[in-house]
Amino acid sequence: MNKYNIVKYLIMKNSKYTLRQKRLLNDIEKAREELERCRIYFDSVKDPHLVDYAIYMEEAAKSKYMYLLNEVKKNGLKVDYKNVFPNFDENKKSS
Repeated sequence: MNKYNIVKYLIMKNSKYTLRQKRLLNDIEKAREELERCRIYFDSVKDPHLVDYAIYMEEAAKSKYMYLLNEVKKNGLKVDYKNVFPNFDENKKSS
């Protein structure tokens, strides 16, 4: 069982969340995984055009992730982004 399925199972099992909150938490996990895939892609490309594309993809994934974190906050949920997205502060400083 992969990490995504474990998180999905735990989120869906926990009855204290509404269906909307469960979906939001699930979307956050998917967005985090998408961001990780973008970083791996960036590390693997050599062609300058693909590097530009990889940067664009990563920035889009970050924007999506931050949007979802804001939605979580609006819905009264608590997500510690430092646990889910450990390098966020470092990336923010270098931007």
